[in-house]
Amino acid sequence: MLFRSEVLRWAPRAAAASWVLAVAACGGGGGGQTAAAPEPAAPPVAAAPDAAGVQVRELDTTLDRPWGLAFLPDGRLLVTERGGGLRLLSASGVALQDIAGTPAVDTRGQGGLLGIALDPDFARNRRVYLSFSEPDAQQPALTGTAVARAVWPEGAQRLQEVAVIWRQQPKVDATSHYGSRLVFDGSGALFVTTGDRNRADQRALVQDPGAGPGKIVRITTEGQAAAGNPGWDDPDAIPGLWSLGHRNAQGAALHPGTGELWISEHGPDGGDEINRVLAGRNYGWPRVSRGYEYGTTEPAGAASLPAMEEPVWSWEREDGAPWTEGPKSSIAPAGIAFYTAAAVPQWRGSLFVTSLAGRSLWRLTLEGNRVVGQERLLASRGERLRDVAQGPDGALYLLTDSGKLLRYGAP
Repeated sequence: MLFRSEVLRWAPRAAAASWVLAVAACGGGGGGQTAAAPEPAAPPVAAAPDAAGVQVRELDTTLDRPWGLAFLPDGRLLVTERGGGLRLLSASGVALQDIAGTPAVDTRGQGGLLGIALDPDFARNRRVYLSFSEPDAQQPALTGTAVARAVWPEGAQRLQEVAVIWRQQPKVDATSHYGSRLVFDGSGALFVTTGDRNRADQRALVQDPGAGPGKIVRITTEGQAAAGNPGWDDPDAIPGLWSLGHRNAQGAALHPGTGELWISEHGPDGGDEINRVLAGRNYGWPRVSRGYEYGTTEPAGAASLPAMEEPVWSWEREDGAPWTEGPKSSIAPAGIAFYTAAAVPQWRGSLFVTSLAGRSLWRLTLEGNRVVGQERLLASRGERLRDVAQGPDGALYLLTDSGKLLRYGAP
């Protein structure tokens, strides 16, 4: 099924911002270190219109609360489902099989089977990595983000050699903010994001180098601290600690030019962020935030503090418009992907960000490490978009909370 695609672009006009809505048949478009001074912010500008013929198609509508996807070398896809399912789909999006043997998950709240990544040497070793909300064996109310490694032999109906290689400690009596995106870097080390677990009485853990919530870790495929990680002043810092001060990073991708890790991060009401995550840095939460506490106009943190990183980009309204006064709202950013293909030339180099509350796909135009333009895409569909990945054919593939796999790109 084909859909018209909605593009929302914002361009500044002297002292006042103007909104342009275009609907067309084509789609739119820690460790004691001193924080680096952020690059000066540039105002957003309208990006160039997208080429005729860009379309969105529904490939599968039978997924059960899908969360993460990964392309196999032959173009087929693996998709995680929060209920614990792992599904194999053909390159055209046809469901082929359910793969058994995934780890036990706690499905309360935002929990379940979440992120997925393939080993850089998957073609040889067939290793798959899964992040999930792990229940505690002795205290069922406690949960934590965990990462399991498994082997999936070609054609097998079940995962083999499943082993948990990393666990968030301590586990927390909460059922949300698990983070859980997985990304391999160019050296073969694995980045893992964790969330703050969404409890006000546990927020102090986020700034504690010795606690797992609100961190990004960089580990080996055996779950040990990877070589080249930063040093920390705290002797009790968790092994593999890369950065701290994160609220809930549910999107992660490597910048194609620099190899640096970029993430999307949920704010409270407003204050959603895109961050460039450098070794040993503190990203502020809960001491720094541009958002408000839920349902209030009370700032969740200071606007900025010394030695804490500024975001590359932030949103303070669900529709992406500039905030001026009054309540704030969130786009709720989730999966992200840099576009590197040639199939849609004007997308090349852009960062795509899915959004849940904002029910759209954001295209951010970059100059170096600065965002210089944004477009809101697919808003007319009204879908909570959970993850995005660039496919071998140069199209974007998206998961929706309603159980769909979408293909967005040239026909």
